[in-house]
Amino acid sequence: MSENQRHSGGGSAFVLLLVVGFIVMFWWVIVAALGVLLLWGLALYASRCLDAREDARIALAARADQQHAWVLAGDERGTYGEYDPG
Repeated sequence: MSENQRHSGGGSAFVLLLVVGFIVMFWWVIVAALGVLLLWGLALYASRCLDAREDARIALAARADQQHAWVLAGDERGTYGEYDPG
């Protein structure tokens, strides 16, 4: 076994020890950062849901306006909308 092969495991063990030490020492910072990321993700998700609901309301209002215009014009589509009674 060469000299380089015998000591290669020591470097990775040292790096692992540093990582574990960092996690143990700064666990509260890691938890706080994950909490902030979670809250940001939830806010982004809620914003997108609200945008989708607003788009649905706008589409509904547009259909209602169109149907109202049809009623004023005497067209049956204004009364029944997309439903075909016949």
